[in-house]
Amino acid sequence: MRFLYVIITLFLVAGCSVSTPTISEYRIDTEVASQQFLESTCRDQSLKVAQAFSPSALMTLKMNYAEGNHKQYVYSQSQWAESPNSAVTAELVKSIKGTALFKNVQISKSRSKNSMLLETNIEDFMQYFSKDEKSSFSNIVISLTLIDTQTNHVIATKTFHSKVNAQSTDASGGVIALNRALSNVLNESGKWLGETCK
Repeated sequence: MRFLYVIITLFLVAGCSVSTPTISEYRIDTEVASQQFLESTCRDQSLKVAQAFSPSALMTLKMNYAEGNHKQYVYSQSQWAESPNSAVTAELVKSIKGTALFKNVQISKSRSKNSMLLETNIEDFMQYFSKDEKSSFSNIVISLTLIDTQTNHVIATKTFHSKVNAQSTDASGGVIALNRALSNVLNESGKWLGETCK
């Protein structure tokens, strides 16, 4: 009788345990073509890259996606390793340092005084699905504004767009497409800064 009681108890305990699905974490890691500008009027200037402005949804680890024009959802088993807002800012700093356009490039938390400030506004950074959910693409829209910190005068401003089709209709496909789209934006922004500093 005791043996039967033990077996029933073990069966009930095993039946009540809940297994939590593993959450996959994804990160932003761009591949930006090496482009250095030998001639630059900004070579003696220091630049601070401000923390990017963005919608609140891009300041969390939640990974959002959209269906059609009006529906937005969150992946339940996928998330960002670092918020897109912070990751995009870090990738922008890395990309600008690689251009060698400025004497030095500082992050937003730096206490050093700088000649110029680069403001970033992330207007869109998301994976979009077709209505039938058979295809998806990632879209990025980022605006950059270069400011003279001595006069607070806007030197130049430009908005960059990049849309990349995803190879698979899941979070992984969306992340790969977002990385490619961001790489495109960073390449174009580097050329824009090069033209601005001629």
